[in-house]
Amino acid sequence: MNGAVKMVDGDPVLGVERFTLACGLDVVVHPDRTTPLVAVSVWYRVGSSDEVAGHTGLAHLFEHLFKNSLHLAGRQHYEILRRAGAVDANASTSADRTAYHEVVPSAQLELALWIESDRMGYFLPGLTAERCAAQQAVVLNERRQRYENVPYGAERFAIAQALYPEGHPARHLTIGRAEDIAAATRDTIADFYRTWYVPANATLVIAGDVTVARARKLAEKWFGTFPAGTRPARRKPIKVTPGRVIRAVDDRFASIRRIHRVWASARAFGKGDADLDVLASVLGAPGTGALWKALVYDRPWAQRVAVYQSSTRLGGELHVIVDLRAEADPAKVRRALDDLLARAGELCDARAVSRVKTRREAGFLWRLEGLSRRVAALQRYLLHLDDPAGLAHDLARYRAITPGSVAKAAAVLDPAQMVEVETRPQRAYDPGVRLPDLEPEPP
Repeated sequence: MNGAVKMVDGDPVLGVERFTLACGLDVVVHPDRTTPLVAVSVWYRVGSSDEVAGHTGLAHLFEHLFKNSLHLAGRQHYEILRRAGAVDANASTSADRTAYHEVVPSAQLELALWIESDRMGYFLPGLTAERCAAQQAVVLNERRQRYENVPYGAERFAIAQALYPEGHPARHLTIGRAEDIAAATRDTIADFYRTWYVPANATLVIAGDVTVARARKLAEKWFGTFPAGTRPARRKPIKVTPGRVIRAVDDRFASIRRIHRVWASARAFGKGDADLDVLASVLGAPGTGALWKALVYDRPWAQRVAVYQSSTRLGGELHVIVDLRAEADPAKVRRALDDLLARAGELCDARAVSRVKTRREAGFLWRLEGLSRRVAALQRYLLHLDDPAGLAHDLARYRAITPGSVAKAAAVLDPAQMVEVETRPQRAYDPGVRLPDLEPEPP
């Protein structure tokens, strides 16, 4: 198979071949001989949604610890890849998965596979108590820099605590609780690794300048001798029905008042998930969204508005964020929001829905540009649909959306199940300071 992206009946199809090694590792190969690069991506089906009370933050801590293993002998794997000519290498953690990837010249494919193999099979012998302590300090510092000591950080914690009951894994955010990160021991980390980092719980995608035969041969060489295992059980989707909660937080880092509303919504690829994505864009798209026009242009009371749907395998969240102008009356903004959100279904007319669907479809095509984007798409479909060809399913579910289906999904905006957090700024506004991004990184 030599076609990277083929067109079938006018729709793009990614050419892939899938097989499973005896150890249980799921392997997908996507050949693309048009560029002398190859991408190697390993996703482990473990994220913050798999953590338990007292041991939060372990999935993200692993993202940092996994930079070394036995045969790397203390060498930084990013430095090894850089010297080999890597054009991209990174790792990330979400509620649903922990991901590692690198894009290297095709002649260095075996090096990339060796690194991932060594981390998968020989992580513990290279793990010392000193290394654990060093990376715990790094993660705690990251928590301070990115969650605690930043504008609207207090808001994130307040929303999670109001939206989710005690014991729900989303209550502690992906970064985890500081006390749990600090208390993690080498034995705790080792147990987490033995449970979740087995080959049967991982998916390896090899994409780029490689044949299926060579990819299979090298996958067998570097992963085929690992012992067979089983995929650990994960939590099932959790229905969340919060009562109405209205809170205010004082934020010494923020300079702009914000009203942030959140509702529990659909899980990733679940019923209503795509409709709520469209609803979010109809309401909040810069320049054209109904809330944006009403609050930024017509009044104007807001500096900016954002509406987005964030979904995981356990459930989702629909966010409405309004950053107020200094002279705006929060009470008037709230009343306007109440009125607009009560009529959200009516605002989803055919023209607005069609415009968003067209943008979404263009977005699908854009994500096929570049190996890293294609690999991430393949991994996402494998994670949620167990199907690397999930692009067709994804296109179909958005094409099936109608103004009526979006209006029906808008019922999630129930004021009786709304969480609202108002951020009260404690510092003077500085127009030269860039506001933080409103939407999270894609899953």
